[in-house]
Amino acid sequence: MAKDYKFVMHCWQDQYGDDNATANIFVNDTQVATNVEISGTSADSPSKLTFEAAGLPNPALDGVTADVKIVLTNEAYLDADNDRNIWINGLFAFPKKPDEADYEYPAGPTSRLPLTDASIADDTAISAMLTVLPTDVQGSQIGASWWADEGAGSWTYIPVWGDSSDTGTTITLPLKVLSA
Repeated sequence: MAKDYKFVMHCWQDQYGDDNATANIFVNDTQVATNVEISGTSADSPSKLTFEAAGLPNPALDGVTADVKIVLTNEAYLDADNDRNIWINGLFAFPKKPDEADYEYPAGPTSRLPLTDASIADDTAISAMLTVLPTDVQGSQIGASWWADEGAGSWTYIPVWGDSSDTGTTITLPLKVLSA
């Protein structure tokens, strides 16, 4: 049975020039956000972007994933010190409650709480979700074994660099029910 999800992505930019970084976001090859602005400028004050995707598989304990692709749409590059990029250090998927408009935390102490703008802003409310790690990260200028080498069991800063082919960065995220 298909399920709708809300995703929350913690990210920031290396700002270059007058404009903030913007991105297109795809879930399983379907574009779900267009030219979303990233205004955060550090890991300590990230932007918390939300987007929705419909018709994904039900969450499972193992094996069910979604591919989330992020493409920098306004690349600006002068040199290594003057380059616009996006950095991601959290990506979370929340299933929609059956027959309701609200989304919920999959399991654990906050599982009965609806996902709201206030709960998205509360870092402690989603701290349990940090245990759901990508199974793979691929993209332009990212080596095939980068996530296996860099991810190593915890969230790390995932880069999104501009590229002329709009390859972007694809994060394979488990749609997983956390144990209570």
